[in-house]
Amino acid sequence: MTAMRRLRRPLSVLLLAAVVAGSCSFETKDFDDLFGEDFSIDALETAQSSRVFDRNGVLITELRGEQNRTDINFDEIPEVLYNAVVAIEDERFWDHSGVDLKAILRAARSNVSAGGISQGGSTITQQYVGNVFLDRSDQSGSRKVEEIFMARRFEQRYTKEFILERYLNWVFFGRGAHGVEAAARTYFGPPDCSRQQLFSDSDDRDCLKVSELTLVEAATIAGLIQAPSRFNPFNDYDAARDRRDLVLLRMYANEYITEEEYDAALIEPIDLVEDIPILEEQYPAAHFVEDVKQWFLDNPTFGATRDDRIRLLFEGGLDIHTTIDLSLQAEAEEGVERILPQVAADGSLNPDAAAIIMGTTPDANGHILAMVGGRDFFGDDDDAKFNLSSGSGRQAGSSMKPIGLAAALQIGIPITRVYDATSPIEIENRAVCGPKWRVRGGTAGDSTIADATKWSRNTVFAQLMVDINPSRFVEMAEALGIGEGRIQPVCAAILGTENVNMVEMATVFSTFSRQGIRVDPVMVTEIINNDGTTLYQHTPESSTVLNSTVAAQLTWALSRVMSGTGHRAALDDRPAAGKTGTAQNNADATFVGFTPQRTTAVWVGYPDEQIPMRTQFNGGKVEGGTFPALIWHELMTEAMAGFPVEEFPTPPPSSTTTTLPEIPEEATVPNLIGRALDDALRLELEEGFWIIEAVEIETRDHEPGTIFNQVPAAESIVPGGSTITVEIAIEPEILPVPSVIGLTEAEAKQVITSAGFGVAVELIENPAVTDNPHPVGIVWSQDPPAETEGEGVLTVTITVNPEPPPTTTTTTTTVPEDGDG
Repeated sequence: MTAMRRLRRPLSVLLLAAVVAGSCSFETKDFDDLFGEDFSIDALETAQSSRVFDRNGVLITELRGEQNRTDINFDEIPEVLYNAVVAIEDERFWDHSGVDLKAILRAARSNVSAGGISQGGSTITQQYVGNVFLDRSDQSGSRKVEEIFMARRFEQRYTKEFILERYLNWVFFGRGAHGVEAAARTYFGPPDCSRQQLFSDSDDRDCLKVSELTLVEAATIAGLIQAPSRFNPFNDYDAARDRRDLVLLRMYANEYITEEEYDAALIEPIDLVEDIPILEEQYPAAHFVEDVKQWFLDNPTFGATRDDRIRLLFEGGLDIHTTIDLSLQAEAEEGVERILPQVAADGSLNPDAAAIIMGTTPDANGHILAMVGGRDFFGDDDDAKFNLSSGSGRQAGSSMKPIGLAAALQIGIPITRVYDATSPIEIENRAVCGPKWRVRGGTAGDSTIADATKWSRNTVFAQLMVDINPSRFVEMAEALGIGEGRIQPVCAAILGTENVNMVEMATVFSTFSRQGIRVDPVMVTEIINNDGTTLYQHTPESSTVLNSTVAAQLTWALSRVMSGTGHRAALDDRPAAGKTGTAQNNADATFVGFTPQRTTAVWVGYPDEQIPMRTQFNGGKVEGGTFPALIWHELMTEAMAGFPVEEFPTPPPSSTTTTLPEIPEEATVPNLIGRALDDALRLELEEGFWIIEAVEIETRDHEPGTIFNQVPAAESIVPGGSTITVEIAIEPEILPVPSVIGLTEAEAKQVITSAGFGVAVELIENPAVTDNPHPVGIVWSQDPPAETEGEGVLTVTITVNPEPPPTTTTTTTTVPEDGDG
């Protein structure tokens, strides 16, 4: 038996040599047979990760499929790395013609001695063509011969450098990394590398590129090729180090490194990046990136089917250039946290916030520059990944009033028109607003539309809605930037009872900023294919919604808000304009405003449900003029840094001329807290040249008839003749729950919200109705029942027949505007 084994070994070697020598005459497929006469290696596509960049070219993140790969050119691969790979995988690579006969014979001897396959003997060229062009599952001898033949032909067609480039971009290194660029980042690039200067010309090793690999790192990567799992340093550090040392020995033996370099490298440890699973990787502006991905996947421009678009996005090697500014994004997130930290001083959880900063200058027109979609996209909360700035939205409250003002000005209603501002007021116009509509939130006496805008007087805007008609309001809302079908043509819509998101609101107010010119929001400016050609290029488009006169009047009215309900948002060094918004029960609060260069929209509330925010602002209610205004001020202060001061268009001339007595340059604001605004106090203030603006607020926290808040604060030094805004407590009017059974859903909402209650809608088929089809959209049940005392009731739940076929129960909530403090 021993003699026979000795005889078999040389016979096996000779037989293998004969097969190799005769391989050229073996019947095999050529490249032309496989791919046609016009075959080009460049036509072979490999899955590559796509990259998302911010507006300044900073990499945000990579979008990967199953393979994490970024192809690079040969001249970008460091010599130390390809020398390491050649030394361990194919040391005669530069000399052979695709097949290394010595390596094959050596492998054959080793395999016979081991009684099985222990060495492969394949060259780099064979590894590449055998895996890319042939069936990997076929382990037959004929397949091996075909691999040898194709390797020889491949080297006849292409240079050694080209073959090595293709191989090093293709080969698998474990941990999902295909190619040396991905491998360098996977094992040695810090986690924050992807959002710094990965593709810049920086030499900073805090953001490693493959071109910056050290000898030890290159040897470690090269050692992975034979068995990526077994030699993975994250899995088995000792095995990886032993394999690295073998690579270093082969590099020394082949004179790629000196003895001194070899000895020094042997004692160095393998310093790895922190091992973070792909599903746990974090990157900035994550809510924005998610919206970019959905925009791409919903766009048929990028593929006939969604599967096609998914494949292109995650495997197409695209460079996606976006509008986001990571520096401003970070400032926006920090600004929100400064004003509204997650945990309040008393240990309770503060509400959440969402914000959009949009450009209105020619270089950033419509560009979303920052998007705060919530506190932490990567947090543990169930709703962490839901985008509060661009999702289904919430009630914007009085921030919707400028839409009604725009519609009124457009049809010729003057901004100086006077309405009865008394609160409450009942509007009986069934043709326009349905059943009797009761509205609260005003002041004693009359008010112009301009003053009603400044002080957010609901009763004036309710009457204005009757004059312009809800259908015209909806048309204007959609023309300015609210999504089609989002606003129902009901009178209460002008008070902000319909759900909108901050992207929509920023679009509306940016139209005001451009003096009536609408530009739709932009997230992506350009997408480049992996071959350098352009896949997508954004083309700016605009449309005129308001004429310049209307836009100038509207801007003037909104600029006055900054010394009214929005005084906390006022910028220190430049003019601005905006509008506060607060939902009934203080469950949602907004501030949206602009300068000539930037527009910002801010929402504050609890994401899970509409929870009243009655004590969160220094023990008081959260309104549009509190947290949202303060956040807006923080964000716009950062957004406007470096911009020159620009004035708004000249406001319309005053309709009256008044001669004033000589007023002092400065005065100290008196303390009015706790006093009643009676004739004696009015006379006292008048003698001091103070202008008084009173806002009545329904509250049980203060004695009715007394002033409980004032702006400016007592003892402040202000210019003489300034306005003091006071909030006067009035007893809340508690109405019984109204009857809404038999009304449409929209009519029922208006009746309930006008009575001061929130609305929850359940879509359930009425089991008592046998008609087919059921009356769709009609209220058939309510809870609490009609005439229930309103004390303690926050929300009335109405049950409405859904559209057929019946669906599972869903619940939405609608709450009316209650004015801003």
